[in-house]
Amino acid sequence: MLPIFAHNKQTFSIRPLTEVDAQAILHGLGRAWQISLRVSPLEFKTNLNAISGFVAETKAGLSGFMVIEPRPPELAVLVAAGLRSNWRVKPYLDLLLPEIEHAARQRNLTRLIYVGPASWLIDELGQRKFQVREWIVVLQRPGLKPPDKPPVRAHLRPFHPNDITALTRLDALAFDHVWHKSPSKFAQALATSDSLTIAELDGQLVGYAWCEIHPHHAHLNRLAVHPDYQGRGIGAQLLHWAITNVLTQGVHRITLNTQEHNHRSLALYQRFGFEITNQRMPVLVKSLT
Repeated sequence: MLPIFAHNKQTFSIRPLTEVDAQAILHGLGRAWQISLRVSPLEFKTNLNAISGFVAETKAGLSGFMVIEPRPPELAVLVAAGLRSNWRVKPYLDLLLPEIEHAARQRNLTRLIYVGPASWLIDELGQRKFQVREWIVVLQRPGLKPPDKPPVRAHLRPFHPNDITALTRLDALAFDHVWHKSPSKFAQALATSDSLTIAELDGQLVGYAWCEIHPHHAHLNRLAVHPDYQGRGIGAQLLHWAITNVLTQGVHRITLNTQEHNHRSLALYQRFGFEITNQRMPVLVKSLT
């Protein structure tokens, strides 16, 4: 039996998210909805088999949704959330958050995580035992001037399907578990990314840079170097390649995110002309045990 919730003389029910719902949600983005979407619209629409989601609806149609991406062995990441602007956040969370937490527990996941700038969601999650684990800052590099070219430390080449296994392994070593990319994410990047390049040294895959290019700006999704090869200038070489590649395509503003406490990465980015903006977002974590 579907859970039922009454608010403002309306009756809401919840049920699992379907492909039809995903298409309707994407079609309605920006139309009187409050939205937090931490995956690309393509991922949201095509990866329903890899996520768990629920929608809230009335007789008039969809009113809200919430989606997690399981990242075993312990994490569930809240990757999409939204509600119609005529529905308050508190009853929305009262209805959907328990279902999301239950779905995570059924998969033996012990922590629920949200990363994003949506103040309408952050404030209420803070009242529901979510705690700030760290802060993410946004940097940008405006302008046409390319950076000075660093010394060549590794061989750079395009990303190839045969790289996915090694790239997934490197990613797991270079980043904390909450930031790991799955093989399916890299496969999708291969199909859709505007810029993904590999660094090799002595025949080994030792790093990569991944950009997405939009009409008015580019975003550096990822800059990773194998821990055993860090400090050798490979990150600088990859960053220089990413910036110059974007500039040659006529895009003059590049953004990226990194942890506020990651002083080593911040120093590298600032050396290449990136400036810290006033945008920052928390990493919120709730224990489900």
